[in-house]
Amino acid sequence: MTSSNNQIEEIKNRLDIVNVVGKYVKLKQAGKNYVGLCPFHNEKTPSFVVSPDLQRYKCFGCLESGDIFNFLQKIENIDFPEALEKLAKEAGVELKKQEGFSKYKILEEINYKATHYYYSQLKENKKAMDYLEKRGFNKESIKNFGIGYAPKKPELRKYLLRTKNYSQRQLLDSGLFTLKDKVVKEKFYDRIMFPIRSTRGTVLGFTGRVLPGNDWGPKYMNSPDTPIFHKKENLFGQYESRQEIRKKDLAIICEGSTDVVSAHQHGIKNIVAPLGTALTKEQLEKLSKTTKNILFFFDSDKAGQDALIRGFKIASELGLAPYAASPEPYKDIDELLQNEEKLMKRKITNKAEAFSFILSTYLENKNLNRLEDLNEVKNLIGLLISSVSDKTLLNLYKMKVRNITKIDLFEGGGEKPYKYGRKRPSFQVHMKEPDSKVYRGYLQLLLLLDEIDEEFLVDKKYILPTQLQQLYIEILKNYKRGKEKLYSILHETDGITEIFEDIIFNLTVIPEQEEEIKEELKKLAGKIKSLYLKEQQRILSQKVAIAEEKRNTKEAEKYLKELAQINKLLQEN
Repeated sequence: MTSSNNQIEEIKNRLDIVNVVGKYVKLKQAGKNYVGLCPFHNEKTPSFVVSPDLQRYKCFGCLESGDIFNFLQKIENIDFPEALEKLAKEAGVELKKQEGFSKYKILEEINYKATHYYYSQLKENKKAMDYLEKRGFNKESIKNFGIGYAPKKPELRKYLLRTKNYSQRQLLDSGLFTLKDKVVKEKFYDRIMFPIRSTRGTVLGFTGRVLPGNDWGPKYMNSPDTPIFHKKENLFGQYESRQEIRKKDLAIICEGSTDVVSAHQHGIKNIVAPLGTALTKEQLEKLSKTTKNILFFFDSDKAGQDALIRGFKIASELGLAPYAASPEPYKDIDELLQNEEKLMKRKITNKAEAFSFILSTYLENKNLNRLEDLNEVKNLIGLLISSVSDKTLLNLYKMKVRNITKIDLFEGGGEKPYKYGRKRPSFQVHMKEPDSKVYRGYLQLLLLLDEIDEEFLVDKKYILPTQLQQLYIEILKNYKRGKEKLYSILHETDGITEIFEDIIFNLTVIPEQEEEIKEELKKLAGKIKSLYLKEQQRILSQKVAIAEEKRNTKEAEKYLKELAQINKLLQEN
């Protein structure tokens, strides 16, 4: 047996699997064994069994099984060397150093010491402490996250070299120093320092945020990629939040490190943030080992919406379950928590399915009667579902589109939407256009009258087709000037000449008596009002659907009341 295997056996002999598992799972004795709810899948009846005799565990639900090393790797989402190191420490076994890990251990050591240095500097700097207190950070959070401060004139290098003679190469490889004019200089100055930990708690790098009054560099600056730190693979808070994410079976992704710290202070501890850049596939893959449920909780501005769309696409490609929420009416999570902590928790509980949330939010300021808006909505839908390969999900999203928009944006009801990015979609949108014939007939008869009486006029908002509405507005402005002058104006007004001529030239059936014209005008005016009310009915139904998808009960009730009034007017008309 090799020395390495001897150490593994020694750790197993010193640790009891019941004690190791019991730190993560509530176990109850059942005869010789212990049982509990499996931490690796959702269940209501315990099927997870731990055997003290065999020093192994097995779940009869999901069939996960193994020893203390397998359990720790799975529950902590770490690899074997990390599990070995953690259990060795718990067992009091000193591991023999391996040459292959020495380079990485030195970099971890430098980052660990840097964390202590920055933390000690924070205590000595009133301006930095005042800033954190103003942001609402308490001492417990500062300690738990190891938050520190890089002073204007940092002496990290001196601090490190007092404890060990690190080489120039090692200092540069840590990412905490740069080489300028052959001189090693510190990378972070006058910044609040947030340590970035691995899932096992090792400090891999830092995020530095400028203090007010410091205009040097970007607002947030991360350590560069190093042999132990790869920005695209890591998330801020991944260590501090790992247990709660597994417990809640939900990972909340927000925009910044300050949001993560603020959320933890308010008891929301299953939350992480990308490191100042766009969310990556690698980051979501890492989270997917702990949970398949992802709640994107980004700011409500355009950048936040773009980040949500990107997150939805990546999550869909990875087969995850994406949800969404917004800090509205506040600009970010930090502000929301400072003002309404209970609202934040309600938003998490009432999280919306991300596809519906994105579409509903986008539709709030769109008018689907406008071709431009309609095409933008089609483009968005195409972008979203281009990443969805699951047929069941695709059908669900199609149903959501119909429910929210009240129109059919899929070709002939088929499986595939239009191809995203096309200037001209390859299919006809199945949308009921305003009945142009009714409006044209009304305008034709109106223009036949020698003198237009006000009793035959309708409100301009009732004329739904845009071009015809423009023509009608000119009629309202000039009808009192007489038929001849009115015709002259309509013929010479830019933008409506063509539509005016089209209406006049298509006057083929003319009532013989003026009384007949007036009678027909009254009927058409009634139909136009009905068409307007039906369009308002469609718009309000869409708003109700949007509010319901976003779990906004108050707004949904408000629109339902308005819809009831429209329905009543339709019955009376």
